[in-house]
Formats: sequence, C-alpha cells, structure tokens
Amino acid sequence: MEKILPTRPKAFLIDMDGTLYFKGEPCPGAIETVNYLRQEKYQLRFLTNTTAKTPKMLHAQMQALGFDIHEDEIFNATYACLQYLRSQPGTSCHFMVDDAVKAFFKEIPVDDDAPDFVVVGDYGEGFDFRTLNHAFRLLMNGAELIALQKNLYWFSAEGMFLDCGAFVTLLEAAASKTATVMGKPSETFFKIALESLQLSPSEAVVVGDDVTSDIVGAENTKLRSILVKTGKFKPNQLENPVAKPTWILDSIAELPNMF
Repeated sequence: MEKILPTRPKAFLIDMDGTLYFKGEPCPGAIETVNYLRQEKYQLRFLTNTTAKTPKMLHAQMQALGFDIHEDEIFNATYACLQYLRSQPGTSCHFMVDDAVKAFFKEIPVDDDAPDFVVVGDYGEGFDFRTLNHAFRLLMNGAELIALQKNLYWFSAEGMFLDCGAFVTLLEAAASKTATVMGKPSETFFKIALESLQLSPSEAVVVGDDVTSDIVGAENTKLRSILVKTGKFKPNQLENPVAKPTWILDSIAELPNMF
C-alpha cells in the first residue's frame, strides 16, 4: 500500500472490539500495530461502547490479550456518562447496568422510584419484561433517558447477542423519548477523548470497524477516519453509507504502511 496520509496526525483514536480484537482474540497484526504506534510516539486513545466493564476491567482484559495499553488511555461510554452526571450535581438515577458497572457510579444518587434519569447500559439477562416495564413507567412519569450506547448487537465466541441499543430503542418508542447517548457516535464522547489529549479534530484520526458508530462519530466531530474491514464490517455498508470514511483498510495491520 502506498503511503497515503497527507499530514501526519498526532494521535489515533482506536476502536477496540472488532478493530483490535474480535470474538475474544486479537485481530491479526493488531498488537504489533499498537506497539509500532507507541514506538513512533503517537498519542493513543482506545474507544469502546462496551459498557459491561469499567475502564479498569477493560485494561485487565486488553493486557491479558497481549496489548500494551494503559488504563488512562481507555475511554468507554461508562466513563463518559459519569463525567456527564458529575456536571449535573444532585440528579438521581435508576441504573439498568451490571452490578460491577453500577459500583462505578457509586457517587451518583440512586432513586428507583422517581429518578431524574433512567440510565441504560449492558444489562444482559437483566433485561426482561419486569425491568423494562419499570423503566418505561419511570420515563412516563418524567424521567429522562440516557443510553450508554446504542449498538444493536455484538459478537462473542458464542455468536451474536442483542446489545443495549435494542432495548433503548424499545423504550424510546414506547415512552416517546429521545435518549441522550453517551458513547459512540456521540460528538461529546469523541470530544472528551480529544480534550484528554489537548488536541483539535484536525490532529487526530479515528480507526474503527463500525460505520454507524466509529465513522459517523468521526464525521460528526470533523475527524478524519479509517474504516477497517474486520469485526462488524459488511461490504454492503459501503453501498449507501451513512458516513464516508477518509480511508479504508483491510485491517489495522495495514495502518503502519500509511505513513
């Protein structure tokens, strides 16, 4: 591949699931690419809509897979939501998240009867008629809806699973509410990552496998982007794309060849 980056960026904002690893295994060449970027002194942020785990848990997972990643480089929707709630002191929440993630929000007041917000994240088998109907009633009684992310499905070694976005969409339709989205493709999410680097959008490049979250988010934030054909990527996404990547690679393993 020809070297095609016209201006060398200062940082890369790299998606994790589907770009660095897939179905529990590192993508070919991904570990080596991260090592190369460190060697070349690029600033790195690792972005994910995974909300079943805290940044600390994600860090342990990535280290176990062999990646040289630091905990403070990981940005997920859970972290973004905590920052958002901190900006609105005194507000209370009903959380539909895993217990370990709920503990991450320990400083936020919990109100399961009349909260200001219903916060929906990865809840797994916690999503059932009882819990969804309770959330619906809270929304109808005036609570606002926060979605940690709106991915409709995800992959594991066992196959495809519904993601929390499917249940957020259900609640939006039933309660006639529009969720405030904390994760990708929210512009706020990408801006938090940029602010941590003290960089402007022109100085960073997004790398990801999901057009609807990674590439749309990059476009919304005026970031250049690289779409990789791994993970969630499907060829038909390029026929009438909701957003156009700046570049397309077969995998992140090709990234070092761009500059």
